[in-house]
Amino acid sequence: MDAITKEFNRLEKNGSFDKYIDDVDGLIELLQKTRKTIDAAPQSRREQLAILKSGCTSWTNKMAESQKDIYGALSKYAKVLDKKFKVDIEAAYNPNAFPQSGDKLLDRAVAMHLIRDGQFQVADKLIQEADLDIPEALEQEFMDMYRILESLKQKDLGPAIEWAASKRDRLAQSGSNLEFNLHSLQFVHLFTHPNGNGTRLALEYARENFAVFGDRYLADISKLMCAFLFQSNLQASPYASTFLSPSAWDDVAHSFTKEFCSLLGLSPDSPLYLAALAGAIALPTLLKVGSIMREKQTEWSSENELPVEIPLPPSFQFHAIFVCPVSKEQTTDENPPMMMPCGHIVAKDSLARMSKGNPNQRFKCPYCPNESIPNQAIRVYF
Repeated sequence: MDAITKEFNRLEKNGSFDKYIDDVDGLIELLQKTRKTIDAAPQSRREQLAILKSGCTSWTNKMAESQKDIYGALSKYAKVLDKKFKVDIEAAYNPNAFPQSGDKLLDRAVAMHLIRDGQFQVADKLIQEADLDIPEALEQEFMDMYRILESLKQKDLGPAIEWAASKRDRLAQSGSNLEFNLHSLQFVHLFTHPNGNGTRLALEYARENFAVFGDRYLADISKLMCAFLFQSNLQASPYASTFLSPSAWDDVAHSFTKEFCSLLGLSPDSPLYLAALAGAIALPTLLKVGSIMREKQTEWSSENELPVEIPLPPSFQFHAIFVCPVSKEQTTDENPPMMMPCGHIVAKDSLARMSKGNPNQRFKCPYCPNESIPNQAIRVYF
């Protein structure tokens, strides 16, 4: 790779790239000149076209000559890449990972990505052609989200505040601070408005809107009110970071998107993007596993889980994970965690094995002296 980099640096120093660009510019100039001549004297059309044909041949020969070095370097670059990354990525692919409806799952993932990205017309076309069952109401929700985000770009908090007020109870249940943060930003926006009435408008706004948040956000409201003492020199005040933050609008837009998607039961990032990123992280490990399996002549038999643990960043952890202490397997919807009367938890399959498949068979807990029967165990939700 270093040799190829040196080769491209040499071409750049020798002016090979600039020479090729100059040749292209020369051909364009010839075409434009011929066109102007023909427009000015149509009777010379035949003569000018003959001159143009000869000139084009000359310029294309020059470009072909100047391209030789570039094409040579590109050819070497491709060969080095093939030699450097001589890996068959199909070794990391499990053909049984997707059911027969796998194509539909992929089409749906792409359509959902387009909807979440605001490309509604393209998404509608894909939904129609792939015959996907995606509720129109979900698409309308994201249309509303992008409408509100567009308002935030224009520094208009009205639609976002109206939405947050309509979802106040649900936001409160999740411990969200979004509604108060929106009102706080509106207060700051009015306070720092360039016209002379900014502080008066901010005070009126606080009187009208902050009372409902008094119990929970009294300290934050007090901080906002104290800023009036420093209105003549906010830059040097303790509140400069609050009132003069350059990222305040981007932060509230990100927070709004996160809370909006959360109420829909979705992550703020596209699942397709997350899946592709997780796949890129896991690819080296899976390639190594595939290589070992080929050497040992074994097959990837698991369908619903990976054969190895893939360390992913904390941002990829969306829900609690429980590993059965008996089977050492991660629980799933088909094999959920079950709590026995003694309080210890095992996977459902482990429970069946300990009771030998008999729901009325008494068995001893593997972690304490207590005994129970499978029918006494209850499912646990983390």
